[in-house]
Amino acid sequence: MNFVVAHHSEAKSIINQLGLTKNVSISSFQVFQNDHHKLIISGIGKVASAAATGFLIGQSVKDQRAVPFLNVGIAGHGSLDIGTAFIANRIEDDQGNTTFYPPQITNSKMMQSRLRSCSHPNRNYANLGFDMEAHAFFSIASRSITRELVQVVKVVSDNNDYSFESITPTIASDLIEKNLPEIIDLVDQLEGFSAEISVDSSIISMQEKARGMHSFSQTQLFELNRLISHAKILEIDLNEIMHELRSGISSKQALQNLREKLEPKRTIQ
Repeated sequence: MNFVVAHHSEAKSIINQLGLTKNVSISSFQVFQNDHHKLIISGIGKVASAAATGFLIGQSVKDQRAVPFLNVGIAGHGSLDIGTAFIANRIEDDQGNTTFYPPQITNSKMMQSRLRSCSHPNRNYANLGFDMEAHAFFSIASRSITRELVQVVKVVSDNNDYSFESITPTIASDLIEKNLPEIIDLVDQLEGFSAEISVDSSIISMQEKARGMHSFSQTQLFELNRLISHAKILEIDLNEIMHELRSGISSKQALQNLREKLEPKRTIQ
């Protein structure tokens, strides 16, 4: 699992729970890791989150498996109580950029909520969550890993009754720690899905066969592999996937057929 967390106070309980140690050979970011997990402290804001996510992807480039990415942190919310953890099922950007819908494939007990990433701290609460990193995180991470394995968890730290200006590092740390069991449960489930698609030889075999059907560009090959992995997670018959690829008269159309096959199967709430 790869964690992207804005502030050390939000990461502290995760570091302790998983027994992560700081990688002193890395100077550009604070990275904590063990044999199975990496956690990077991004800093606050969209640019910082995007840079840290990209860096962590680069650190994971040699992995032969699909490693999940999880953004964890605190957030404001207009209708949820302080201390409530939620999974972002819709991620917006205050600049009007693309809206993302992370597919929800786990049976986590955490609530789900819409989330908007803002360029500046938000003081006008509405019936959704507000943070400053999730949109940039998801935009970068979802280019390199199947979207089902890219998720965002936030814990409500401020709302109409409790200003974000009152939040201290200790409060932020306590809020994450109180929800740590649910967060670790989600991590375990995502890692389970990762292991399932990573060790399945049928996926590798299908990807190899599919690559020979059309003249795919390097960019298209990357998307092809990702879509086939998506199909496995969504429990779509792989023979159906091969049919969709064969029915395309070009590499572009084959990929479009595959996207259209997968989209209705996604669980978006």
